[in-house]
Amino acid sequence: MKILSSVTLVACLFALLGCATTQNKRISQNEALFNTYTPTERKLIRMGEVAVGFDQDQVRMSLGDPSRETTVDTAAGKAIVWEYRELSPSLGLSVGGGIGTRGSGVGVGTGVGVSPNRTKLLKRIVFDRQTGEVSKVESYK
Repeated sequence: MKILSSVTLVACLFALLGCATTQNKRISQNEALFNTYTPTERKLIRMGEVAVGFDQDQVRMSLGDPSRETTVDTAAGKAIVWEYRELSPSLGLSVGGGIGTRGSGVGVGTGVGVSPNRTKLLKRIVFDRQTGEVSKVESYK
């Protein structure tokens, strides 16, 4: 049991380190541009946040590439929408049994699958098409 706990702990640490590395990597790849932003903008980007008025480079540095990009009609005209989604796993459980002439048996199986059609919307970033700046940020939990 201790081995399982240790393995789980190590896996969680690698996952957390991987996230931090990705955030820092996006910033370091665009360091010259990042340094031109205001201290408030830099702080928001480091925290993985987006504010109204950000341009696409700032959003990409903060959140990464969008899962989906679309164009929608709004009252003010057309707008570009970036969606950030996470895959939602599905869990299946089945139980089976059988009796034969030479004995009996029972089997239990589990499975976890990920379907690209089963996603959860996390954030929706709306850009004004004329200015290219964020006009609206929608967060979902």
